[in-house]
Amino acid sequence: MDVKGKTKDNIKARMYIALFRNHKNMELVFDGLRVAKPRASFVLERNAQLLVYQWLKSLCFPDGHASNISRLVNIEKCRLYGMKSHDFYVFMQTLIPLAYSDLLLKGI
Repeated sequence: MDVKGKTKDNIKARMYIALFRNHKNMELVFDGLRVAKPRASFVLERNAQLLVYQWLKSLCFPDGHASNISRLVNIEKCRLYGMKSHDFYVFMQTLIPLAYSDLLLKGI
């Protein structure tokens, strides 16, 4: 979700991609004095992120399946707060594939 301070997509990772992988669209771009990091294809745009957070805010689960994830969503800051380990597991295993299936490119 490209949260500042939480992403592992940094300059070192992009240099690693240039050395050992064949992903030309993710390599660093040198233009004069600056180094630009192109946006990864799996990162959602701001409006798509807002759609995901609004969808999460509207979710309801059966009793015992997961806690009320809608309480953990902050739409203004585009963040999830206070997620327990089981809630995180439910989020990663069931919700992300559903949420991102139409938002991302088909090759990802």
